[in-house]
Amino acid sequence: MLELTVFETDTIRYDANAYNWSWNPNKNLVAHEKQDSSHRFTWQPHGSQFTIVEDVPEKKLCLRLKQPPELDHEKVLATMNFDASWIEVVRV
Repeated sequence: MLELTVFETDTIRYDANAYNWSWNPNKNLVAHEKQDSSHRFTWQPHGSQFTIVEDVPEKKLCLRLKQPPELDHEKVLATMNFDASWIEVVRV
């Protein structure tokens, strides 16, 4: 996940009646436009995600991040003055 594309679109109100809603095999609720059957929305109730499917415009910002070096966990904990008393085991 080191590449991403960023773009903006206008916020609009969608008419829920303009779509055919159905459950897919993955138990996600999906919506397809009645006009041309294009996929527009996916709701993943088990992951609490709602996705609006957008066409990516020509004018966009594409980024690629360089893989950062792996952190030394001990150094990070020492830098933040970690104390084991911050953690309480509630259930084993």
